[in-house]
Amino acid sequence: MHDRNHLNFSCKWQFGFSVRSELKGTVGYLLDWSGCGGLNLKRNIEVWNPFSNSGQKVVSGRTIKCIGLIDYFRYAAGPTDPICIKAYVSKETASDIRSRLARPLTNPRLKLAWYIIDFDEADKLWFEAAYLKSPKTAEASLDSTGGDLQIFVDNHHTRISDTLDIAVFGFEFQVVPADKKKCTLEFATGSKLRLVKQWGTGK
Repeated sequence: MHDRNHLNFSCKWQFGFSVRSELKGTVGYLLDWSGCGGLNLKRNIEVWNPFSNSGQKVVSGRTIKCIGLIDYFRYAAGPTDPICIKAYVSKETASDIRSRLARPLTNPRLKLAWYIIDFDEADKLWFEAAYLKSPKTAEASLDSTGGDLQIFVDNHHTRISDTLDIAVFGFEFQVVPADKKKCTLEFATGSKLRLVKQWGTGK
C-alpha cells in the first residue's frame, strides 16, 4: 500500500516469503547493503518472483535473491530527506549486524539498493513501484538522532507464519544521501503513473 502524501510503502513481507499466485500486493526487497567499515550483507534469501507480466527491468527470472524482505519504506520525497527502511533478514545476517554493532561504527558510509513492486488492480498488472534508476546503488550515510546512529536489529526472531516455521529478524535503519553524491529514484503509484526524484544534491 502506498501513502500518497509521502513516498511511503507498507509491504506484505510475509507474502514475499511465501508467494501464492492468487494473492497480490506490495512486496519489497533489500537488494544491496554494504559499508560501515566492513558490514557487507549477503543476498542469502531467495524467494519466488510474483511479477508475472512483462515490464520488469530491475530483476528478472522466476526467483529473486535478496538480503531481506521489506516491511516498510518511508521517504518524505525531498532531495535531502532521510529514507527509513525496515526489512526482515535471516538469522545469519542478523548475527553479522549484531557483531558489527558491538564495536563503534567509525564510518557511517554505505551503499544500498531496494526494489518494491505492486499490483495495479485496475489494469491487472504488476508494476515496479520504487527502485534506483541511476546509478543502481545509492551512496548514503547512516542518519543520527541525538548522536545515535539509526541502525537497529531485533534480538528476538519473528516467524513468517503459523504454518511456516522459519525465523527472521527485523532490521531497521535510516539513511541520508552521502556528501557530494546524488542518485535518481523512480516511483510509481500504478502501472502508468511514474514519478522521478533526485536524492542528494551532489554538493
